[in-house]
Amino acid sequence: MRLYTSAAWVAGWCVATAGAQTIARKEPVHYAGTERASRVEARPPGIRLGLRKPREFALAPLGASEIALLAEPGTRLKTGIHRRLPPDALSTGAWETAPGGERVWRMAIRSPGSQGIRVEFRNFSVGSGKVWLDDGVQVAGPYSGRGIFDNGRFWSATIFSESVTLEYEPAADAPEESAPPFELGAISHRARAAQFDSPAPDAGTADPAGYCELDPNCYRDWQSAMKMVAQISFEDGGMSYLCSGALVATRDNSFKPYLLTAGHCIDNEDAARTLEAYWTYQTSSCNAPPPPSRNSSEKSSLGAHLIGSTTVEEGDYSLVLLRDVPNDVTFAGWDAADPPPGTPLVGIHHPSGSWKRISFGGRVGDATNLVEDAVAPGNLYLEILWDQGRVEHGSSGSPLFSGPGVIVGSLSYAPVSPDLSVCQINPSVAGYARFSNTYQNLKDYLEDLPAALVTPDKPSLGFTVSNHAAPPGQVVRLATQSSGQIAFKLRADAPWIGLSTVAGALSANTPAQVTITVDPSQLHQPGQYASTVTILSGAAPPQFIDVSVTVRLDQSNVAASITPNPVRQSNGQWSFQIRLAETGGAATRVTAMKVDGADYSSSIQSWFGADHIDANGAITAPLRTSGVFPTGDQYFEFWGVDDLSGQHWYRVATVTFQ
Repeated sequence: MRLYTSAAWVAGWCVATAGAQTIARKEPVHYAGTERASRVEARPPGIRLGLRKPREFALAPLGASEIALLAEPGTRLKTGIHRRLPPDALSTGAWETAPGGERVWRMAIRSPGSQGIRVEFRNFSVGSGKVWLDDGVQVAGPYSGRGIFDNGRFWSATIFSESVTLEYEPAADAPEESAPPFELGAISHRARAAQFDSPAPDAGTADPAGYCELDPNCYRDWQSAMKMVAQISFEDGGMSYLCSGALVATRDNSFKPYLLTAGHCIDNEDAARTLEAYWTYQTSSCNAPPPPSRNSSEKSSLGAHLIGSTTVEEGDYSLVLLRDVPNDVTFAGWDAADPPPGTPLVGIHHPSGSWKRISFGGRVGDATNLVEDAVAPGNLYLEILWDQGRVEHGSSGSPLFSGPGVIVGSLSYAPVSPDLSVCQINPSVAGYARFSNTYQNLKDYLEDLPAALVTPDKPSLGFTVSNHAAPPGQVVRLATQSSGQIAFKLRADAPWIGLSTVAGALSANTPAQVTITVDPSQLHQPGQYASTVTILSGAAPPQFIDVSVTVRLDQSNVAASITPNPVRQSNGQWSFQIRLAETGGAATRVTAMKVDGADYSSSIQSWFGADHIDANGAITAPLRTSGVFPTGDQYFEFWGVDDLSGQHWYRVATVTFQ
């Protein structure tokens, strides 16, 4: 939830009077699908065969810097932090032979104090084998092939525990392997929702939500709308977050699983692909005991795709396409006409990571607000004054209803005070992104207009960046089977991906093409980077081009030597040679030099004739001196910096004078 304070108002109250095109209101529709009912997944070997717990790779408890990052304020509710795993973490695992002769690879991962763990897989390619995570009761998976997006990289679902067991069962005909065919990038360590928020709404209780929040199960007219609202969990930028969202119906009741949330929640494809949606994290009846956990909720299958999103300046909405939804949910209707001022309105949401709540209020006059560092134009938002209940962090993206199940907005911002809980802020006015604006930008999907697929001739591209030099662009041709003209849009899902065009039209007889490039200035560290280019065409399912980059920053390897060693005085003279040789294939420069702690940096040019060493080259300093020279071990220190990578280095050479 984006936040503002009372001092952040930049425009007074007013009422919008501009007319708008009349668009037929869409009514909600109940989904009674049954295709998920018979879904039965194989259990992991450890549970199925009663195997003992495997060897465990244990991380240290969260450090002060990690706790500080979790405590930093932000527009989204932080619930966890990513913790990198070392490359040798997989060496903890071991192969076991089960009683029936099956070969199984297993290991455990512990992150002390975590309320839940997700695992990031990379270069995942297990064929018809299966990979699970479990804690002996909860199970995530199995995952097969190249993962849920068929590109070798994904985040697992959450296991709500501080320790998880990772199990790999290869296909029956798979050759014996020494290591499993995947890598582990990081884990997500989940902290309790609102654990690091201040002030705590109800300090000392298990419920992080404010005391004034209301149970929607106590309001009969709104119980049907509860089935439209989900709590969503996702990974983004090294952190874990919670927001809220709602299913939205298409005009023709196609039951395509579109979920509407806030743009400041989900604004990139990589985050969407980590999304977990919890539909029934709520009480069982009016003011019944709290639900045991999110894990007990009905869930969608892991992962989603981003259809479209925008910033707070443009309306702060996001539409994602889920992989599926559970049975017995309801798709919300919608109204593209703004409710008049004074209209009673209702929000259903998940405040502070807690279970589902309801708030009652009404529309008041429009206002343009400064929301943190962004301007929220009054004509794109509905201002809602709460009579009962409030909204909090974690409520972001939740729906605003004009009637049971008819959406007119999605939550963007609300007031915050460093000294008061949300229940003590009066009056409390929240800003909801107008659905009238959201509709205009997403109507192709909401109206489910006929569309044709636009597909790339290359499903994936690989680039190599060496020493910040931009690699050549690669051309991808786009095609469709439609004989008529099809409009398409392209979206780069990472800032380092460049596109020669972002929109166009094509037909079966007139294909299009796009040149995809990589911007090295956005890739600061060596390693592997991966993202996607999304292809959108009307309401057709999005198509993707996987883009991967290997970044190499060649680093010099300077060897410092002094000959002869030892150096002996002859006829009152000391003669020796210093040699600095580069063997790593990267040009570099000598920036400083000391002899026994005395700074001789100003002598580099005169001693060596140059301060620059070419790749695989060398510079020498033939030195001759007379007089008294300290005997024993002497230390020559050298500092430098590489030309291309900017890497700094330090070397020391020891020589004995006799």
